[in-house]
Amino acid sequence: MVLSSAPARVCLYGEHQDYLKLKVIPAAIDLRLSLRAKKIVEPRYIAKSLDLQRTEIIPTSLRKLSGKHSFLSYLEAGYLSLKKHFSDEIFIPLEVEISSMIPLESGLSSSAALLVGWINLLAQSSNIEIDKQTLAELAYVAEHDLLGIPCGKMDQYSSSIGSIISLDLEDDENVKFQKFDNPDLGLVVVNSCVPKKTNDVHSKVVNKSKKVVAELYKKSSVPIKRITLEQLEKYKHEFNSVDYKLLKAIISIRDDTKSAEVELNKSSLDLEFLGSLLTSQQKALREGIGVSLPILDKIVGLGIKFGALGGKLTGAGLGGCVVILTYNEEKNLIASKLRNELSLPVWAVNVDDGVKFFEKE
Repeated sequence: MVLSSAPARVCLYGEHQDYLKLKVIPAAIDLRLSLRAKKIVEPRYIAKSLDLQRTEIIPTSLRKLSGKHSFLSYLEAGYLSLKKHFSDEIFIPLEVEISSMIPLESGLSSSAALLVGWINLLAQSSNIEIDKQTLAELAYVAEHDLLGIPCGKMDQYSSSIGSIISLDLEDDENVKFQKFDNPDLGLVVVNSCVPKKTNDVHSKVVNKSKKVVAELYKKSSVPIKRITLEQLEKYKHEFNSVDYKLLKAIISIRDDTKSAEVELNKSSLDLEFLGSLLTSQQKALREGIGVSLPILDKIVGLGIKFGALGGKLTGAGLGGCVVILTYNEEKNLIASKLRNELSLPVWAVNVDDGVKFFEKE
């Protein structure tokens, strides 16, 4: 029996920044997806999802996707990504049971956890050595390149590496990351139960954001990584109000993320400051990016009312979850108050170590 397990993630700082090659700071959390497997003789993978109550079969001879954006296609894409990278290796057939604590369409990256956990299972059970960064990259290839989902690399890296990390995405061929040493903070996650269609949101927001950022560069010759809000002001009248607000929000979130990175590197954290940066980003996501909803704003407001230090939506937006920052010793109490007030799923979560693999006789 072999077991692979990968965590969900929340984006603390830098929502809608990774596909612009800007820094992001996600945290892996201890809501996990698990894959239990046994080795079989037949040249195929039999994958049963206990949550979806469906079983899919993938032949080891698979060469292309049979479809897109289904449970089966994710498994196929993960296998094809791994198989291409390790083309000389022999893969052991498996019978797999998949179960998950991560709610679907919630902004917690259930798809990245599936791909990271699945690819890890396939590699490790076949005695193929794979480091966590390579694993993240292969999961990204599966989701972005093979499935055609316009995502960045944050989700895959966070689920694979774990912890709270600062992810530098400027060089696509040489992604850099820094792990922070288990800062003493509390995190509460609230599911709005409004299903979020990441692909639909990303398709609109990604294309729009990339377009206006490119237009700004043409006008200013200053890359989005360095341009300031003061410099942006000079071009205010060259953009319509919606596009200008979008650019302002992108730069504001970028600056908040830089400030958070500086703070997280300190030996003693100012949690109130880190909380205020979360709430600042929620405002930018609502007013500039346009991906919040009244229920998401309400959850953030209630969290702060009950003693939290700040909060924001996590994921693409227009539904899904909110992440709330608290003092660690207060997170259970605040989670309980939110659960009672909202009658929604609420978790007081811990920062997680990332993807894991176990083998038992």
